Amino acid sequence: MAVKKRIGIVMLASMMAVGYFLTGCSDVAVRPGLPDYMSKLSVPVFQNRTAQPEIENELTQQVNQDFLVDGRMELTDTDKANAILEGIIVQYLLEPLLLDVHNTPQQYKMRLILRLSLKDTKAGRSLWTEDAFEESTTYYVANNLGITPEDEPTARRRLVKQLSQRIISKVIEGF
Repeated sequence: MAVKKRIGIVMLASMMAVGYFLTGCSDVAVRPGLPDYMSKLSVPVFQNRTAQPEIENELTQQVNQDFLVDGRMELTDTDKANAILEGIIVQYLLEPLLLDVHNTPQQYKMRLILRLSLKDTKAGRSLWTEDAFEESTTYYVANNLGITPEDEPTARRRLVKQLSQRIISKVIEGF
């Protein structure tokens, strides 16, 4: 009986210590978010330093559309914004990953690399800058393996969508 009582006391003390520790951690911000006043965002058309025509418009439109759907920030003109998201598309890479016996590509890896920055217009400073914000995807161009093939424009739209979602997460949640 005494052993059971000691075990119960030890368990209670352990649970209280864990509870105390967790309570102490509740005030610590694990990931910084946006300042409270930052609710209006401007996303100027991204710059395109690649040979891919119109990719800057595709990405900017997708980012704007995804911010509208997300609804946590209001999109507005640059002169009315609390924050400005600027982007430069610095690389568009298309690499063959899988070749058939005739050296014809069967699968590609597509990569987009950006320079992104988020500027706080109220404080007049940059909140963050990332020089190599990258997203990639793979796609098959042949159906030899029983996998549905895609063409480059279809895979590019999918990649732009993935990249847009990551950009929104970076802006809103800081990672």
